[in-house]
Amino acid sequence: MSSPNRDAAVALAHQGFRIFPCNADKTPKGPWASIEPRSPFAISGVWKADDLPGFPIGKHGMIVIDCDCKPDGPDGVAAFDDLCSREGIDRSEAFVVTTPSGGLHFYFRTETPYGNSSGSLPPGIDVRGKGGYVIAPGAVLPDGRTYRHDHGSWDTIPALPEALASYLKPKDGLTLPDAVADAPEATGEVLPIPTERDRTYAERALEDEVTKLSALGHGSRRNAALNDACFVMGTLAGNGSIDPQHVGEQLLRASEINGHAAKHGFDQTVATIQSGIRAGLAKPRPLLSDAPDIPIDGLLNAAKVSNRDAAIKPSVKRSVSLLQGSEIQETPITWLWDGYLPQGKLTLLAGAGGTGKSTLAFSITATITTAGLWPDGTRCNQAGNVLIWSSEDDPADTIKPRLMAVNADPTRYGIISGTIDEHGIRDAFDAGRDMDSLREAVKSIGGIKLLIIDPIVTAVTGDMHKANDVRRSLQAIVDFAAEMNCAVIGITHFAKNTGGRNSAERVIGSQAFAALARMVLVAAKEEESDRRVFTRAKSNNSVDTGGFAYTIEALSLHRGIIATRVVWGEALEGSSRSILADVESEETEESSQMSKAQSYLLEALKHGPVPSKELMEHAREIHGISPKTCRRAKDELRIQARKAGMTSGWLWQLPVSG
Repeated sequence: MSSPNRDAAVALAHQGFRIFPCNADKTPKGPWASIEPRSPFAISGVWKADDLPGFPIGKHGMIVIDCDCKPDGPDGVAAFDDLCSREGIDRSEAFVVTTPSGGLHFYFRTETPYGNSSGSLPPGIDVRGKGGYVIAPGAVLPDGRTYRHDHGSWDTIPALPEALASYLKPKDGLTLPDAVADAPEATGEVLPIPTERDRTYAERALEDEVTKLSALGHGSRRNAALNDACFVMGTLAGNGSIDPQHVGEQLLRASEINGHAAKHGFDQTVATIQSGIRAGLAKPRPLLSDAPDIPIDGLLNAAKVSNRDAAIKPSVKRSVSLLQGSEIQETPITWLWDGYLPQGKLTLLAGAGGTGKSTLAFSITATITTAGLWPDGTRCNQAGNVLIWSSEDDPADTIKPRLMAVNADPTRYGIISGTIDEHGIRDAFDAGRDMDSLREAVKSIGGIKLLIIDPIVTAVTGDMHKANDVRRSLQAIVDFAAEMNCAVIGITHFAKNTGGRNSAERVIGSQAFAALARMVLVAAKEEESDRRVFTRAKSNNSVDTGGFAYTIEALSLHRGIIATRVVWGEALEGSSRSILADVESEETEESSQMSKAQSYLLEALKHGPVPSKELMEHAREIHGISPKTCRRAKDELRIQARKAGMTSGWLWQLPVSG
């Protein structure tokens, strides 16, 4: 159904303008600094009826003179009339919009990077330029008031008059890409995106980066450190928490202090800062929410205290505790992702190699840390913290880049890097024995929504193929999930040669893995294609059908770092078994190898007998066929074996017909 706001947004998209949605209070609905032009069709498909169209001024080489007309403030319209009369400024060709409050927006074109400062203009007149935005003409507020286009055309917007430009102050010195609205100056039609918490966090982050950079000396990778600092601060500038110009000036000052500018030259230092901040602006960090940050140092310190205070207690006689049904208060299942990820429960994520299981888990991490959208279009109710423990992936070159690729909030995820004892000695984290310490650490910080263990088999003390060992080991994780009221995702593999079987039964190791998990999610890859599928194989608390298609794409980050991320596709219907059967080869791995071995032997022996030793070596080294499979294929084909001589080996030959 059509709406005035959607129609206005579509019309502007037809003109080639960049448009982003705003709330009824005129604040953007998300990061907008790096918004790219979108087609009218795309705008029409996602734009909600009540979304106000935001217009980023600097992105279009314009400046808006915003004349307020409010009962409790100076009359900016009258002040602008007086100014134009006094200076002889011609407004006859101006593009003019009347605002809901009765004020006026005058649009002009300019190549000068004016910011959002009113300069020396009279009170009641504001400016929106580089890094600023206004609500576009055609927008309608919930109360029916409008932004009405009164004069001029988008095609003939005049240049900013020189007399008017003399009252403005362009941004000089370090020229950086336009990024965000200047939040401290955001008044009138433009409201700040970030909260005070966001701005405080960004300023402290900048102070920290400046302090670290200023202390660096010769031989301490000053150039790399400067680039890293610029990128980090650029991500914060990208969400509006801090002015990129301010960031650039402070980091330039630090580079002069540590000698970077003296060694590389002022121009090169400025170029490095520009490049780093620009890269960060392209990856705006999600704004902070009310969920508590996760101090990883707190985890380790809490674990240290826990270990120090722990003491071996003598065993005592135990009795059985009984709980009558009438004493049990029934409670509903709570979900992080409705129907897919239960809170307070253990979930398995299983699949063959190459399906991107860890990348799937990182996509889930990003959604939780940013309160983003799930693949089914629903939203994660509240941003929360995520802990990741991986014995397979390196945090610096794999985990963090993949999380950056999906814009996960780095203040809300932590990577468990190890443990520390009462003497300060660090050791590797062992999910099989350190869950109690982790429990105490997490209690001390709170707010954990998800724990990822990759792979889950590392939590097993004993034989992962024995049900008793698996149940005993995983019970600590099950208890942890319930006590912390957090979801736990345990990543694991499919057992070999299990294609076609019940999906939940394909999990490697004892069937106790799938039995203990309340949800089993599985992934598979289509043969000779990039298409993959993600389905529910088992659910104790929801339906166990349906899923989503997805692909894995590579993304180039800063400094040549390449990371992968999930791109979700269409929803899928049917059982997990049927969905997997559609993408997996009908042949099991075993039958495929047998077929391969038979073809190899028929080709190798078609010209006559061949020494069996030679056949075996070629099969193994060139074709990847094991000797055992080769011998089974020989028997199936009724290939004959004969001794070449008393001192020679065996020859294989095809059976003689007749």
